[in-house]
Amino acid sequence: MKATSKKEVKVVTVGDILDNPNITLDELVARFVVEYVASTDLTSYHLSSRSLTSLQRRGEWATKIDVFNVVNNALTSMEHGPTVTQCYTCRNNQITSLMHGPTSVHYFDCSENRITSLRGAPRVIHDSFNCNYNKLTSLKGIHEQIDYMSRFSAEHNYITSHVLGLMLIDGLQRVALDNMQVEEILNRHLGKGRVGMLMAQEDLIEAGLEEFAQL
Repeated sequence: MKATSKKEVKVVTVGDILDNPNITLDELVARFVVEYVASTDLTSYHLSSRSLTSLQRRGEWATKIDVFNVVNNALTSMEHGPTVTQCYTCRNNQITSLMHGPTSVHYFDCSENRITSLRGAPRVIHDSFNCNYNKLTSLKGIHEQIDYMSRFSAEHNYITSHVLGLMLIDGLQRVALDNMQVEEILNRHLGKGRVGMLMAQEDLIEAGLEEFAQL
């Protein structure tokens, strides 16, 4: 985001997350860089590569969060983390479920984890949802989990069925999947609501992709 006015973002140190009195000033300078954004009173949490196994902390998370970055840790769950952020990225952990994660974000990246289901996904994703490199085999019921998102990427998974729910999600403009034929059919009919879903279903069936042509 290009700042039009400079207001310092409060950055929370690792001492607020872990009881670690031995962290050095050099570590703080290197890992907790002060950012500038146009918004006011936003807090950014930069906690990548800290070997974190839990998001539990002593106090409450800030109510206005710009970036929540816990990339490259050892998390198995998003429990105890914040639920509303601008950008939430938990790439390259060992997370198996989207339960207890954010409910509303602008950008959500949970790629390179062990997620097998979209149950618990954010209800609202104003921009992009990236769940590449996980263990998804189906998108069954995705429209019951997500109300709104702009772009969805689930490449490098094992999805073999039930993709039509994508057609019923408000705001969706682009889908990226490993199966290029399925991807092309869905993108061709996005933005047409239930009519588009029925058209995509017909095209999938005609292409011999019946398993994909389900909600």
